[in-house]
Amino acid sequence: MNRDYKNFLSIISTALFLIFLASFQVSFINSSFLNLNLFLILVLYLVLTKNDSKALIFAWLGGILTSFSYFSNFGINSLIFLILTAILIILYKTIFLTLKTESILLISVIGVTLYHFLNWLLTDRELGFYFAGREILTELILTALILLTILKITTLRVVTRRVKAQNV
Repeated sequence: MNRDYKNFLSIISTALFLIFLASFQVSFINSSFLNLNLFLILVLYLVLTKNDSKALIFAWLGGILTSFSYFSNFGINSLIFLILTAILIILYKTIFLTLKTESILLISVIGVTLYHFLNWLLTDRELGFYFAGREILTELILTALILLTILKITTLRVVTRRVKAQNV
């Protein structure tokens, strides 16, 4: 009974977290100058920490939740996230074997560029300088910085736990 209760609570808390993340994305970040995609950062983090099944599930759910706020075809954003996640998982397992700063930077640049390319390919299809805007450069820099910060903090926590465990 206790294990079922914990599983139920983890599912409910994950659903609430995703709804909060989607509402924060739509309400505050899309209306600001940042042009930052929180679900892309979450998917990149899960790919980098080798949580492939969670990355695919969160990509699908994040795409569905964020597509409620757009006036395009329903499900396109989810399809973009799923294709992007599958490509990033394959790239990370074949090219980037360890979690280094260079791999974090390259995966974030590949992820943001591929996300915008797939978005352009499936929705806009207009000729012009789509990738030459200031917003994409800002998103590239912020995504890389946020991923580096999060992964360095979690790495420091793991190292301090190992040191404490060895000292005891």
